[in-house]
Amino acid sequence: MKRIILRALIFLLVLAGAVAALIAYRFNRMANEPHTAADFTISADVQTADPRLGERIYSVRAGCIDCHGENLAGAKVMENGAMGSIHGPNLTPFALKDWSDEEIARAIRYGIHQEGRSLHFMPSFEYVGFSKGDIAALIAYLRSVPAVESTPHVNSFGPVARTLAVFGKMPIMFPASIIDLQQGFAEKPAEGGTAEFGRYLAASCTGCHGADFQGGPIPGGDPSWPPASNIRLGADPVWSLESFTTMIRTGTSPTTGVAMRPPMPVHLLKQLNEEEITALWKYLGSLK
Repeated sequence: MKRIILRALIFLLVLAGAVAALIAYRFNRMANEPHTAADFTISADVQTADPRLGERIYSVRAGCIDCHGENLAGAKVMENGAMGSIHGPNLTPFALKDWSDEEIARAIRYGIHQEGRSLHFMPSFEYVGFSKGDIAALIAYLRSVPAVESTPHVNSFGPVARTLAVFGKMPIMFPASIIDLQQGFAEKPAEGGTAEFGRYLAASCTGCHGADFQGGPIPGGDPSWPPASNIRLGADPVWSLESFTTMIRTGTSPTTGVAMRPPMPVHLLKQLNEEEITALWKYLGSLK
């Protein structure tokens, strides 16, 4: 009996080692797979773009600040044994001085590194629907900030992150592999308190709440994060503009009195202006 148990344990260990090796091989292959996106030019647009709009996109609308920091030199995203040690890279002119405007735009929209591989842990699927003007404004802002010298953090990914990525359950890991790389720039509606503009803004919510905004477990998120909420507000008449604004401004649900929990970016939501809040409410309120 002891021999049978010992052989079974040995078999399980060998099997586990083989699976781990296969996952590591597949992960490394996906990490270095080359990607080619549609050609475009954007430098002329960057020259005339408004860096102030780019700053708002970076700091509020797209939430770039959470991963890349207030000074754009990079910030800690996650330190977790299962998921890994993940920091956003430096986006100041110190790090981007050798990148063309088109390469930066390609990284933002398609998740493709200057070297041609997919960026790792980048929510480009939230930004691929941005207009050319907004991308140009964001690049103009990145070009305008002070250069901050820093040593790049070498990201490492834990066994859970690697396994989820290999089985397609972590889209943020290799965004270039799931995005339509031939997709052109979107048309941006006029900024204002309209459902059309709200739909444009809400694209940045899809990474957690899903393309249909029905919520659920956050793909590739920290295991401690709660599931994302269903934000199709049209099914519940309690969500008036007043109650929605209260939630945005206070970070607390007016219906339950419960504070929103991480990773919900409450600190960013509180910076939305009345026009942006109204636009989001009109769009999300149109979804039943």
